[in-house]
Amino acid sequence: TCFLRVLVFLSPVDILSIIIACNLGSTVFWYIINLMKTTVLAVCHIKKGDAFLFRKKPDGSLPYKETWYAFGAPLDGDNRDPEFAIKNLVKKQTGVDVAITQKLWWDTETKPDNDGVETFFVYLHSIAEYVSGDLQLSAGIEKLEWIDTNDLQNYDIVPPSKDFLERYLKS
Repeated sequence: TCFLRVLVFLSPVDILSIIIACNLGSTVFWYIINLMKTTVLAVCHIKKGDAFLFRKKPDGSLPYKETWYAFGAPLDGDNRDPEFAIKNLVKKQTGVDVAITQKLWWDTETKPDNDGVETFFVYLHSIAEYVSGDLQLSAGIEKLEWIDTNDLQNYDIVPPSKDFLERYLKS
């Protein structure tokens, strides 16, 4: 309990570093992140050839002023398997099936969530390939579009996805 009391005074990034460095199990990880307002998202960047699939949210959608998003499945409660969460979310929001081909890196960000509450976000980035299905819009999505990598700069992409793509395309 002394260890957990000390964690309350550390930043979320420090806590994640301790978890990784000490090879603490997932049970400890989930216990610790529940001590603070934290959201873990399995983020999927879906490829088809040289294009990525993005969804456009209506103008004014929170939490960003930008409107083009990748796909992020929250990991919480009993939903802790990133691959399962991503596949289900993508199927529900787009009608297509994907296969995770690369599990890449994680990023963090602190910002207000959709309710305006300051939240620490952990993004677990992956690449998925389109497998099958026809694109179908779902609630809260204005448009789905395959965006060629050469045209990405012409779209109003949210900062975490923009940062990810810049890093990914350089590698």
